[in-house]
Amino acid sequence: MTDSILLEVLTPERRVFSAEVAELQFPTADRGYYGILPGHTPLITPLGDGLITFTMDAQKHLLTVFGGFAEVGPDHVTILARISETAEMIDVERAEAARVRALKALKDAQTTPDMDEAEARLRASLIRLTAAGHPGGHGF
Repeated sequence: MTDSILLEVLTPERRVFSAEVAELQFPTADRGYYGILPGHTPLITPLGDGLITFTMDAQKHLLTVFGGFAEVGPDHVTILARISETAEMIDVERAEAARVRALKALKDAQTTPDMDEAEARLRASLIRLTAAGHPGGHGF
C-alpha cells in the first residue's frame, strides 16, 4: 500500500486539480463527509455542496465542490463535479457581494421557496469565501 492517493477533480469545462495527496475529505449528497486514505474500499457516491479538504506536502488545502459524483479506489479518487474551484479561481469580491445579496434576500424572503433559494445562495457564497481563506467564509 502506498502512502498517497491520486486526487483528480474534473468539471465539464476543465481539469480543476490533479495531484498525489496524503488524505482527503469530500461532502456526499446525503451521508455527510467521507474521509479517504490510501487503500480505501472502492465506492461511487453522489456529491453534495461543500469543501474538498486534502493534505499535500503536510499542508491542508481546500477546493469547492457543487454537486456531481466521486469514484473512490484504493489508489485514486476521481471527483466529477458540476462546479469546482481552487482558492485561486475564486473572485473574493464577487463571492462577498453574493453573500451580502443572499443575506438581504433571506431577510426579505416571504415564502419558503424564496427562503430556500436565499439559503442556498448564502451557503454557496460561504463555501467559496471559506475556500479562498476570506474571514467572511467562517460562517460555513
